[in-house]
Amino acid sequence: FSLPRLRFLDGLRRIALFAMMFVQIVAWALLSTLWCSSAMKILVNQEAANAEAVAKCYSGPEQNVWELVMGKQIDIGAASSTLELAQRAHVGPGMKGVELNSNNGGGMRALVRLAGVDSMIGVELTKSVVETGKKRTAEEGLSDKIKFINKNSLENGLPDASADFVYSKDAWCYMPDKQQIIDQAARIVKPGGKVMFTDWIEGEGLSDPEAQRFLSLMTFPAIPTVEEYAQMLKKAGFEVEIAENSGRFSPAMDSYVHMLKRQALYDAKKLLGWDEEAYDKLISDFEFMAKLAQEGKIIQGMFVGRKKDVQREM
Repeated sequence: FSLPRLRFLDGLRRIALFAMMFVQIVAWALLSTLWCSSAMKILVNQEAANAEAVAKCYSGPEQNVWELVMGKQIDIGAASSTLELAQRAHVGPGMKGVELNSNNGGGMRALVRLAGVDSMIGVELTKSVVETGKKRTAEEGLSDKIKFINKNSLENGLPDASADFVYSKDAWCYMPDKQQIIDQAARIVKPGGKVMFTDWIEGEGLSDPEAQRFLSLMTFPAIPTVEEYAQMLKKAGFEVEIAENSGRFSPAMDSYVHMLKRQALYDAKKLLGWDEEAYDKLISDFEFMAKLAQEGKIIQGMFVGRKKDVQREM
């Protein structure tokens, strides 16, 4: 080739090289943007959702308001959802379980009474809620089968591989690091055992301002998606059997708004000390959450995982 032609070809190679570099840079930037936009949404003011803040909420009128609309189990779906979980996880007679963040133990009583579970241990940080749970458990004659530990669920002191299953209902949303609570479940449950839980999670289309308002009013430090929870389960050594939208959140929120505005209006205002401003805020907050639910932005996730038995599977 002549010298001018070689220079021309060299120039084309340089242009092609720069074009490839440009495409790689743009692709990296797009992937980074997508990754950032899909990262778990976190409450900006984490102090507003620490353990003390959560305990304060559930030691006051908020606990009573939730019981007014949800019943004594204080979770979306209550006993019907708990029994669905137990059935799908094959949890029942002959089994011993642990509930991390057990509140007043309503779910444990349902598992023992209705699913035939032999015994349960509930770990709950809020002392007043534990005392209520012990009282209600005694009233139902179940104190020999259900025990409470008044501790942080991350510092529960339970032995390794001591439970057939670990359970939770809409309560790990209060944990700043969801991986830590799932790791505790993995430590406590026996090889081949199950973790089964539901939680309030992010659906689709939740904006950052909506997320901040929601997390703040619910005292949640962060809110994961179905896929993020599934990945945490896998990381902890669980085989994910169920990770899905329960479909219960929106109908439940609509019923709660109806209760507070109509059927239980008097009871709600009484619980709030006849404070009209507090009642108006309560209705506004519930209507906001109901709207997020209707739009699929906040959902209830349902999860079941089986702890891998490494020795048996080798």
